[in-house]
Amino acid sequence: MRHIKMTGETIYLTPLILDDAEVITGWYNNPEVTQYLSAHREVRSLETVKEEVEKRIKTGAAFAIFCKETDRLIGFIVLDGDYIEVLVGETEYRTDDFYMEAVNFLLDYGFNIKNCNILSVSAYSHDEAALALYEKLGLRKAVVKRERLLRGRNKYDEVYFDMLASEYFQRGKNDAEL
Repeated sequence: MRHIKMTGETIYLTPLILDDAEVITGWYNNPEVTQYLSAHREVRSLETVKEEVEKRIKTGAAFAIFCKETDRLIGFIVLDGDYIEVLVGETEYRTDDFYMEAVNFLLDYGFNIKNCNILSVSAYSHDEAALALYEKLGLRKAVVKRERLLRGRNKYDEVYFDMLASEYFQRGKNDAEL
């Protein structure tokens, strides 16, 4: 049984569990989902994904993202040190609402529970939706690693965004309920 940790308007987060690997394997093997990931063309076995999920669980801050309305697993979000990794794998849920709420939860968790002073996240330059979302959330562009991703003859920068705890607390209270 899952224990709900954080509930919002459109999603709730629960601890990521090993059983989630089966669904995540499907996402990792769907080019529509992975087009903005560095491992876009890699085929991943269930065993490989289980190992990755197990590693993320060990961070202590790995959450499954569920749609509140459907109770469907739609993604995951992980805080590894001060770095946020987020993936919404169910394509019909890949909208700003779900991403924003998930990232806001992790910002709240990172700054209020884990007492981080800085949190960061990255996206490749061709993922314009993610870049716009991170700016909309108040994260600042911090580092650009040029031509970090090569796809055929196309080269994409990796853009890192971050937020300081002081910047987060200046925003005011988040709607996340811990």
